[in-house]
Amino acid sequence: MPIVVVIIVTYNGERWIGECLDCLRRSSQAVRTIIVDNASSDKTKTIIKSSFPDVTLIEEEQNLGFGQANNIALRIALQENADYVFLLNQDAYIYPDTISELLSVHSQHKAYGIISPLQLNGSGERLDIRFKKYMANNYAPGLVESVESGNTNLPMLLPIRFVNAAAWLISRECLERTGLFHPLFYHYGEDNNYCSRAQYHGFKAGIATRVSVRHDRSNDPSDARSLSREIRVVPLYLLLDLRKPFFLAYILTCWKLVGYIWKGISQWSAEILKQTVYRIKWMITHMALIRKTRKEMKQPYAGTMPGKLKLL
Repeated sequence: MPIVVVIIVTYNGERWIGECLDCLRRSSQAVRTIIVDNASSDKTKTIIKSSFPDVTLIEEEQNLGFGQANNIALRIALQENADYVFLLNQDAYIYPDTISELLSVHSQHKAYGIISPLQLNGSGERLDIRFKKYMANNYAPGLVESVESGNTNLPMLLPIRFVNAAAWLISRECLERTGLFHPLFYHYGEDNNYCSRAQYHGFKAGIATRVSVRHDRSNDPSDARSLSREIRVVPLYLLLDLRKPFFLAYILTCWKLVGYIWKGISQWSAEILKQTVYRIKWMITHMALIRKTRKEMKQPYAGTMPGKLKLL
């Protein structure tokens, strides 16, 4: 039986963590669960310690962000000869057969290094709104509607350039060659960067159409912070997209930045313009280091994640 390590990064997740871990307890596939807590100030750690003593809890003294916290547990999983890791958000809930079905899908599609189940909303009635957006960016509306309607005639696995890391099954082979999340990304963008690196190193990413999880997050796409995050991370992961030649990545990044400038002008937003201008200056100043980082990312994983580039 394959060794599967489930990795969860928690931060003030008392609202979800009990149900998340209860669902894992009911998994038909035996798993070991490692939680890295990013200095929660609520009852998250108390709930884990009191109700789930079989879970390995690593308590950090500061918030390391998503990628860096996952990396701590990913190293442990590799050292303990895990065949697979399953990254799971603290606000996501699996079904009893979710992991076992993902393993079955991978056994028939070995070229895939990353496989995500369908991510449903909190009630499990429809697709998570952002997950649906990722699918719509890759497929015609008819296919997305077909997925949401529960069509059982769909292919078992749909290839995709990017799917968010709320529920990822990653094969050991993919981890050993691609490596860990790059420390450049604190929170947001690290999963997009990882998909590009995995695909550069010869692994596909896909969505298993007959497997699902519930993602119980706020589905409000009008989050005031979302544009600020986008301006901060999107230009960088575009520049570091190894699937594209650098010149093309650079042109696409410039086009994206022009779009932010236009949005700032059309919305009379000095803040959007200020953030965009800062990102342009940052990009120009760090261009040589960006190119060096791209070269580093093209190398197979050697046990450490290089890179002096910082996203400020």
